[in-house]
Amino acid sequence: MADPDLAPDDRCTPQRSAAATPTIIAVRGNIITGVDFLPDHVVVLRLTYPADDVSDYLTYRTNAGGDLYAQLPTSPGPGALHVTATDHRTDPHGACGLLWSNTEILRS
Repeated sequence: MADPDLAPDDRCTPQRSAAATPTIIAVRGNIITGVDFLPDHVVVLRLTYPADDVSDYLTYRTNAGGDLYAQLPTSPGPGALHVTATDHRTDPHGACGLLWSNTEILRS
């Protein structure tokens, strides 16, 4: 039986390895886009304000190709906002034992 969290075998869609590290990019308008996540899967964004030592977590869902589009409901306050994402794959060397994307930094 096929794993529903993995991409289907479709010659028109590039296959993404379950072992690929997801990558995110912050774009104008407080939008985060990402690739190499599990398809049709819940992704958690961790938003960290280092100056305040506070983190918030927001939940989004990837599309059938494993791409992420997330519009943040808030803009960064004074200082930097660090954003990283996980689709809950395990990584013994990652924070909390999870595989995390790169970290993007948003500034106000």
